[in-house]
Amino acid sequence: MKKFFIWLLFSLSLSNVYALSIVYDGFECTDESATSSVPAQSRFLIEQDLGNGHYKLLLEGGYLVFKDKACLEMLNKISEGLEHVTDLSRIKAVAYFNGNQLVISYGSIVRNKNIVAENLLLFHDFNFPIMYTLVFDYSPSKQAFKLNSVTSISNAFLSDTHVESSLTQSFSFTHVEPIFPVQTIEFFIKE
Repeated sequence: MKKFFIWLLFSLSLSNVYALSIVYDGFECTDESATSSVPAQSRFLIEQDLGNGHYKLLLEGGYLVFKDKACLEMLNKISEGLEHVTDLSRIKAVAYFNGNQLVISYGSIVRNKNIVAENLLLFHDFNFPIMYTLVFDYSPSKQAFKLNSVTSISNAFLSDTHVESSLTQSFSFTHVEPIFPVQTIEFFIKE
């Protein structure tokens, strides 16, 4: 294990930082479920080695979503229909690797597709931040990281507006959801 970590640091210092990545090949999510036949890829690229096992990463392609099965929500679909949104082809992430376990955290903003305009309880802000923390075990023989658990933290802003009195009451809440995948999900090391 120590040899791999030394090789990783050596290759990062001598070559292009983007040369090393971990990749998951799966399928795109559909609106109804995770059952899809459209191949998709999630790729974490190493952007910068911060030292002591800490890294800056870039997430490309898609991110894992857990419906009836795990699927990939494509990053380029997040900005569909939104004005003034620039390139969302990459999301910044941070990681820590101790030689046995890899922990990756990143965030995204998703659009609430369930807004009902006639409802008195309105979501004024239809973009909701979600943070994901993924915990992997490293398998040196396979050169792969097996996903053990995911924690999803989401925030939402609610506003209750009464039309007659023009009274608005607002609050926000945080939802934490631990996810333990039932299927095997492995990200493989690629150059």
